[in-house]
Amino acid sequence: MRLLLVVEVFPPVRTSAAVQMRDLANTLARLGHHCAVLTPDSRVTEPFTMQTEGAVSVLRVRSGALKRINLVRRAINEILLSGRMWTGYRLSPLSAQGWDGIVFYSPTIFFGEFVAKLKSLHDCPAYLVLRDVFPDWAVDLGVMRKGPHYWLFKRYAQYQYSVANVIGIESPSNRRYFYPKDRRIEVLPNWIDSESDPPPDNSIPTSLEGKAILCYAGNIGVAQDIDNLIRLAQSLSFRTDCKLLFVGDGTDRQRAEAEVARLRLRNVLFLPEVDPHALRGLLRQCDIGLISLDRRLKSHNIPGKFLSYLEAGLPVLASINQGNDLNSLIEDAGVGIVLSNGDDQGLAKAAGLLLDDGDARARISEAAKTRCRSMFSSDAVAQQIVNSLAARPRE
Repeated sequence: MRLLLVVEVFPPVRTSAAVQMRDLANTLARLGHHCAVLTPDSRVTEPFTMQTEGAVSVLRVRSGALKRINLVRRAINEILLSGRMWTGYRLSPLSAQGWDGIVFYSPTIFFGEFVAKLKSLHDCPAYLVLRDVFPDWAVDLGVMRKGPHYWLFKRYAQYQYSVANVIGIESPSNRRYFYPKDRRIEVLPNWIDSESDPPPDNSIPTSLEGKAILCYAGNIGVAQDIDNLIRLAQSLSFRTDCKLLFVGDGTDRQRAEAEVARLRLRNVLFLPEVDPHALRGLLRQCDIGLISLDRRLKSHNIPGKFLSYLEAGLPVLASINQGNDLNSLIEDAGVGIVLSNGDDQGLAKAAGLLLDDGDARARISEAAKTRCRSMFSSDAVAQQIVNSLAARPRE
């Protein structure tokens, strides 16, 4: 099958979306499919650049900046994204090729117009990998009100949904955002390519040597409620045998670092975002993987870091919004302990249990690796996408 993957970010960007789509592209190619990736890039000065990365062609189209800019400029650049992508794509050699399917990733919510044109040009179906129910989650957290901005973004999101022939949601409970009888909806779990090269043996900072490491790796933003984990660090500050390690970047990182400094917590260390392959090696030297989600969230989220922890064999300690499908996933698989965000005493107690019981950590570690291989294989996800696209008639 000839597949064109459309995604807002792609390596060398280090976000989970970029890594997942790289892994998906590589897996599709390994399974014998012809695969190309199309992504915007503000560093590109020509209309487009094109290169081959392994067995995958990567087309980078000139666009405005989408990260680390003020919200107004970002919104404008995102709204202009479809038009800029179409211009760059039509000038590129890829537009002359035939495609059997389009796979596009959300976030962003602004690919709808572009994907509609691709479908019309190539007479093929499109699969939306939906990982972020925006703008609804922003309303849940109080970041946005249901005013003009919300309804504008909601219109873009709904149009993007309408363009897709299949929509892969990451959690069964996220069906509630769609009509109950919408047959386009299917559960597409997150994935990780465990068949790639073994991770490097990265050394941990000297300040962590000899300590049990509770690691949080990923986005440090509003939805993650990092204060929840800072409170955990406070609860564990009396212990000299462990430290909390935060690896990543995000809108809340600077504030989180300032709060740790204000509280004079000596058991917390922040590291910058690292290459995903290097992160795999780093996680293997940690002892517990931490997940935090804001208690106000109503959407269901299976963070990419969860899969990274499982692949590294880390027991998971999660403090999340009530009713999240991640709760049963962790408990049923026996890969860690999950609590509701706000139960600070319970979270500290659970951390202590995992830290003090090395045998339990070893048992959970094996369960985590087994579950990762059986449930979150990139091969299985790639085949599901291919089968779903093949089953959809051309429009």
